[in-house]
Amino acid sequence: MAYIYILAIFLAILSYSMLNVGMGLQKKGAASLPKINSQTFGQNLKNFLTNKTWLFGFVLVQLQWVLLVMALDFAPISLVTPMMSVGMIALVIFSYFYLKEPIHKPEIGGIIAIIIGIVIMGVTNPEEEIQHDLTFIIDSFSHLDSIIFLTLVFIISLGFIFVCVFRKYKNADILFGISAGITDALGAIFIKALMGGADFRDTTVIQSSVGRWEWWFFMILLIIFNSVATLYLQVAYQRGRAVIVAPIFAVLAMITPVIAGIIVFDDWSIYIIENTIWKMIGKIFALLTIATGAIILSVHSARIHKKASEEKESQEEVKIEEIKEEEKSESATIGE
Repeated sequence: MAYIYILAIFLAILSYSMLNVGMGLQKKGAASLPKINSQTFGQNLKNFLTNKTWLFGFVLVQLQWVLLVMALDFAPISLVTPMMSVGMIALVIFSYFYLKEPIHKPEIGGIIAIIIGIVIMGVTNPEEEIQHDLTFIIDSFSHLDSIIFLTLVFIISLGFIFVCVFRKYKNADILFGISAGITDALGAIFIKALMGGADFRDTTVIQSSVGRWEWWFFMILLIIFNSVATLYLQVAYQRGRAVIVAPIFAVLAMITPVIAGIIVFDDWSIYIIENTIWKMIGKIFALLTIATGAIILSVHSARIHKKASEEKESQEEVKIEEIKEEEKSESATIGE
């Protein structure tokens, strides 16, 4: 059994490393392309699909899901999830050596906080995961609190985009990164809903599910949300650094489904059943730690943008003054 767990850990580390490196490559590719908001849909599609760096990163991000599913098949999620922290470290190393992005002390502190929170999240997972069938999933989505939660999350994700566009894409890396994470999380929520009717160990479950319109509706929604999240993420990459955007995206993409698990799927009831309230407290602490790390990254990024903007304005003012001085000098020469 030990060698199976070792294989699971190896696959998990490889999966999360591929995810973060893939996002880093997507950032590098996206940064070299014309701004998305200045191109048509067809032009953007052509630009991204013909950019080898971005395309390779996109393929890595998609392939990592296969390895992650294999890892989860060999070991419990409580063992696999903490390996996400190793993937975050891979991102930092990759960004520094390949993307040539400087790493500042506050960013290191924010990333460390996120890594600690992720590890605690994994350790405090329940011994057994609650399994939900499609009937339970559909009933859960029909509850008023679930409808309010999902609607509110969707509105919040759009709100960040509207604010960013209204501010003429100022701090777009943070705002689009947050919205991308939330939108990706919505896709993950509907992936969980879809998997409620897809037990691959029992083909009769899938055969029953494909005959229900709700199952197909969940599939359409997850495709839409995942596609939109990818678009938002590329805008964030074009406007900022991978070492800032990727952790913010990862945090929102992980925390939002956890909250959805509490409100929509009643996942935390297992802590009451197992009488492990300390794990629930630990998970809350982990969420707060992760949120703190994300805030540190966001605030520091905003300060860098503000400083860069002020320096640019200062340089422009100096140039204007130099031009005025030259004009005065020319006028004086002509007068003489």
